[in-house]
Amino acid sequence: MNRMVIAHGHTSLEVFHSLTPLILASEKTGDEWSWKFVDYRIFNIFKIQGDLLILVRRYHDGKRSDEQVKKELSLLKKNFTKVIYFDDSAATSVILFNTFEFVDEYWKRSIFKNLDLYKKNFYGGHLFSDYYHSKYNIHDGKDFFINQTSDGADLTKLKIAWNIGIGAFPIAKNNILNKEYAKVRKLITGLSALPSIALVRVAIRQYINAMRNELEKDINFKLKKNSISSRFESSAYRNSIGHQRVLMQEKIKKKNIFLTGTVDRWRFTQESFSSRGMLSPFGWGEICYRDFEAVIGGAVLIKPDMSHVDTWPNIFTNKSYIPLSWDLNELDTFDINNLVIDKVYEARNIYLNALNSIDECAIKMIKK
Repeated sequence: MNRMVIAHGHTSLEVFHSLTPLILASEKTGDEWSWKFVDYRIFNIFKIQGDLLILVRRYHDGKRSDEQVKKELSLLKKNFTKVIYFDDSAATSVILFNTFEFVDEYWKRSIFKNLDLYKKNFYGGHLFSDYYHSKYNIHDGKDFFINQTSDGADLTKLKIAWNIGIGAFPIAKNNILNKEYAKVRKLITGLSALPSIALVRVAIRQYINAMRNELEKDINFKLKKNSISSRFESSAYRNSIGHQRVLMQEKIKKKNIFLTGTVDRWRFTQESFSSRGMLSPFGWGEICYRDFEAVIGGAVLIKPDMSHVDTWPNIFTNKSYIPLSWDLNELDTFDINNLVIDKVYEARNIYLNALNSIDECAIKMIKK
């Protein structure tokens, strides 16, 4: 029997997204594998042994020194035959190359198509923040650069796992799982600290099944409102990262078709289903919840160009969304009549195929 240990930090992002394929896969391998989900904030993971350790997001917050990271991984490597570090942080540009010496694989939500970009430092820590710094002379209060590059790292260890689209999202059906999504998410995340993951798996499966059913439905585009959901803010980011959002807000503020400002979670979900399109800027990374909320709701995704990113599921093809140049000039003359329903169906087909194979994806990656 292969002994699997999944060590996580007990956050809603992990439980409702990063761990989802592993949670669903854990009941499909029978007696071949044993699965243990461990919260490393509660349990001492250095006293556990096994065949494979998947260590999720432990070092992405930068709270441990380079020396501490290497010491911990050295200890874990002695207790496990194989060690995978799963970096589920948002930024495509940020990879902890100091871990590569001690891990067998490094899993990431998304990576640059051009791996040579990992040899460079970016102002603001992102390719896009570097762009706005250079083009518009945007500065952060304290200049910030990535201080790790790929020099000397074995990039064959770098693997695309799954992005934030793999996970449990609400739909517009009026029931407690959807209307009280934030509370349910908090409750289920709390249950993930228990020794058994069974109750968490039941809840996750409920959401995934509802999402699949929704993605299989036809869309009556004629019944949708002549509007584009644009509910995002810019103040929570460093200047160089948030500038894209500031620029986007400036370009749409006098156009009534764009729904701006803030609304509560339930109204936003309903709006995702009633709007013809959704505008989705980058955040701390390129890929956002909003991208997949648009697809589930049957809205055309409108987003700054994603051609530099490799990810799965990849709903960012020329046939599945409307890409904008990073200067966003297309918004100056944007015509809502250009929203083509074919792009929605293409995105939904890509997404549905991914949701139908998420447990198999996890098992395949582990078997490698």
